Amino acid sequence: MSGNLVFIRMGLHLVILTIAILLALDLLGMIPRTTSDLSASRIQLCESIALESTAAASRQDFSAVRKMFDAVVRRSEDVRSVGLRQNESDRLVVATADHQRLWTPESNVGSTMTHARLPIAKRGEPWGTIEVRFESAESQGLLSSLWDYPLFRVILFFSVAGFVVYTFYMRRALRYLDPTTVIPPRVQATLDVMTEGVVLLDANERIVLANSTFAEKLGRSSDSLMGIKASELGWLVPKSLEQARSLPWKHALEDAAAHTGTPLCVKVGENEYETFVVNGAPIVEESGKARGAIATFDSITVLERKTEQLEKAMAMLEKSRDEARLRNEELQVLATCDPLTGLSNRRAFMSRAELEFAAAIRNQKEMFCVMVDIDHFKLVNDKHGHSMGDDVICRLAQGLSAVCQNRETLCRFGGEEFCMLLTDIEMEAAVKFVENLRRTVAAQGFAPIPITASFGLSAISFGAPRFYDLLDQSDQALYASKEKGRNCLTRFDEI
Repeated sequence: MSGNLVFIRMGLHLVILTIAILLALDLLGMIPRTTSDLSASRIQLCESIALESTAAASRQDFSAVRKMFDAVVRRSEDVRSVGLRQNESDRLVVATADHQRLWTPESNVGSTMTHARLPIAKRGEPWGTIEVRFESAESQGLLSSLWDYPLFRVILFFSVAGFVVYTFYMRRALRYLDPTTVIPPRVQATLDVMTEGVVLLDANERIVLANSTFAEKLGRSSDSLMGIKASELGWLVPKSLEQARSLPWKHALEDAAAHTGTPLCVKVGENEYETFVVNGAPIVEESGKARGAIATFDSITVLERKTEQLEKAMAMLEKSRDEARLRNEELQVLATCDPLTGLSNRRAFMSRAELEFAAAIRNQKEMFCVMVDIDHFKLVNDKHGHSMGDDVICRLAQGLSAVCQNRETLCRFGGEEFCMLLTDIEMEAAVKFVENLRRTVAAQGFAPIPITASFGLSAISFGAPRFYDLLDQSDQALYASKEKGRNCLTRFDEI
């Protein structure tokens, strides 16, 4: 039975080798391909949608955009949904039914065969993105798609026909070379119950039999060791891990005499070694010449390995304690702080802000959320470089920190945007505070170059039931400030 498995395995190996050659030929472009029109047709459809949507969006005719999107979904079986998303607010302006649910791309940038993104402009400036969700390739039938690919049919033919032909040929050609045919099953079964590894070798050091104990210690099967030279298994000298030159079974074959008590180890995993005490004895012919050898492998690894691991753990514990403490402190800073400005990052701010909001609601106190955005920041980068842009962001962060009630309620929200919370202050005083802050930013000499900023303000009293709603209201107010010409403050209740 084991001989049949060897033939089948060799046949599979030859099939895999043939497939690898075919794939290499395909990689080199030597196998003809069929080009599908699917990608080209999807690109053409996306371009048509983008052209019509840009024209309608420029006229603020979003009802026409919706009708066009619905028509595309009805007429094209390949399109599942279409949506128009505004870049600044990241909200869907127009979308077909279920687009929000269907639009789940694997990446937040770029396009794929199933998720296409097309930028559109308004008055020459990037304004929004059209999102087109196509049917996936799986829904069109995977087997049908593969069958149209010539290389798949060639590989399928070679996998079936090659396996049958190779297995038959190897069975006939290697019938008399299979070493397992000379080992009675009862001998194999007897050796498998032994607690030490036993290997039977021929005159050329090739393994004729290996019991299950030896194979398991090496992390292999007994059949996979057949025909391999025992000296080619990577034997090393324990401790030094140098290549072993004294192999007891090799000396037994050469001297026709037993050699015992040789320590050897072999790598069995990543930084894992199995250590044995190895004995070798010759199988001698009537002439006195060794025709083979028996090698036994007594494992001494388990206790030695556990002791070594314990010693290493104790030695490293004291050293790693301070390193772990410093690393935890660094991770805490990285997890909560923005690396450029030193302010809280969005994640840390949101956690703190939700607690502040809950406390304000519980104590029936007013709380304000202020969104700040540097006006025309892209022009700063384009004209003066990103280094100057970073200096401007840092200067605004310093200015906000100087007047903020609590640094934990101020954060760099993203890019050139900042967010801050104001508590224990009346509406009139909050508006005056933000207006003074706006004038300070716009004043000459505030930053390395003249800048202005837009502000959006919302308050609990405007009806926000959750902090996320309060944040969204201030963001909408900020957007209104930009629509009004920037460098101004807009309250949410003024929109």
